[in-house]
Amino acid sequence: MSILRKRGVEKLRFRIMNRRVTNEDFEYLKGLCLQCLNENPDIAERLDEIYKLIQVYFFYETTDLNAANSLRSILNDSTITYPTKPTPAFCESRTNVGCIMVFLKHLNECAQRREDIKDKDRFNQGHFLEELCHLVKHGGDSRVHSSVHGYWILWDIYKSKGLQQYGNIILGRLRSARDHYEVFPMMIEACPEDWVVRCWKYFDKSIDYYKKGYEDEKTKFPTNIVYANLIANYIGAVSVLYVTERIPERSITDEYEKLLDAMKQKGKVALELSKSLIQGDMGAGALHTVELVDESVFETRDVFFSRMLAIWSSLHLV
Repeated sequence: MSILRKRGVEKLRFRIMNRRVTNEDFEYLKGLCLQCLNENPDIAERLDEIYKLIQVYFFYETTDLNAANSLRSILNDSTITYPTKPTPAFCESRTNVGCIMVFLKHLNECAQRREDIKDKDRFNQGHFLEELCHLVKHGGDSRVHSSVHGYWILWDIYKSKGLQQYGNIILGRLRSARDHYEVFPMMIEACPEDWVVRCWKYFDKSIDYYKKGYEDEKTKFPTNIVYANLIANYIGAVSVLYVTERIPERSITDEYEKLLDAMKQKGKVALELSKSLIQGDMGAGALHTVELVDESVFETRDVFFSRMLAIWSSLHLV
């Protein structure tokens, strides 16, 4: 039994939030989460040290009527920005209370799209591992600390210009790039082969975006927003490529090594497509600026967002 489920002081709780999530679904998903914790007692111990409560809600889809309010209520924060974009799961935390939101419809759709996945149970369990690792990384509160000046300066600029909606998306992408630089290695340490299976197609969406999505954005959004999205996607690709180089040698078999190599090659293609667009639309100077982003930039949130602020300012993205 996980340390988080000790009788009388249960910190980890599960609850069905939509009748379309059956008891069978509930027991299956709850079992995957507990199995993940039992396989990774170090993660369970770190969560136990940090959190007073971790609530896992099972919804059907992100547009469920009570989803946003349930998240804000359990974390006692009415200002939380709730994402309605389809996603299998995500988490937030406030003052040592964590909440994982799981969406059955999107979870199933995600597994169905991956025809290469042989073990669907293991793949679904990976969603819980990622969210639990995010909660560890949050340290009890997922809000960006006030000391991360670069983030808040950018946020204030977007707000002052009436572009807060766009700013939230762009800053969210940058946060994701920085956060996954820490979270993915935690997952790799726990289950390196599972991570490779889960993420080896990671760059497919980036390649599709650079080939079509970017051109679509140019017809819909202000130019500085389009360019900011382009740079944010480039930063995200750089972040994950650095992660792929941190998988220890001989920690995965040849079969998974081939998948990892394919992932790296796709990542390089994505970066080259991105660089081509940056140079073609923004100029050689812009490309030189973003190419100066090396691994040291991801060291801490403060360092990261200080550099992002400098890039955004020098390229007139805000």
